[in-house]
Amino acid sequence: MGMIVALMLLGVLLAPLLGTVLSAQHGFVASRERTRAAGSVRYAHLSLTRFMRLAGSSPLGVPVDGIDPDPDGNGDFDDIRLRADYNPADGDTDDPGEDLVFYLRGDTMFVRPGTGGTEEPYLIGVDSLAFEYFDRDGDPITDADRAAARALSTRVTIRARGERSAGPAVRVLSGMVRLRNER
Repeated sequence: MGMIVALMLLGVLLAPLLGTVLSAQHGFVASRERTRAAGSVRYAHLSLTRFMRLAGSSPLGVPVDGIDPDPDGNGDFDDIRLRADYNPADGDTDDPGEDLVFYLRGDTMFVRPGTGGTEEPYLIGVDSLAFEYFDRDGDPITDADRAAARALSTRVTIRARGERSAGPAVRVLSGMVRLRNER
């Protein structure tokens, strides 16, 4: 009988401790998922902006139309086509990674070769992808043809959700990129 009372008292004393341990474990898992989601958005943003900085580059001096700010022609700056001649520098943009289109479909950001081909998921769980273009004076450019020819900088914004287990956490990453438009 004394053993049963001792076990019951031990259970009453350990129950709050067990609740604390379980709560800490759930908090750690949620934090890990939020961190993973933020890292994915950061990686996608950094690599996309790297491709944007390369757009228009040509070590051989061959003119390359670096950006197409609206490749699907819908009037929204929610996708982008980037061209450069660097892999290797051979006077064309036909090599892997030299002509890429980034776009959003559903909740996934995709990348595919600009000449067509197989699309690949780039970032899953994306709510929006947006590009804003600015001229030499920092004024916004809203016309796609003018943006392709005159934009010297762009703001890239990726808005992505955290994973389901992380709750409604949203990650937004926005930053400016200097372009190689010299026209």
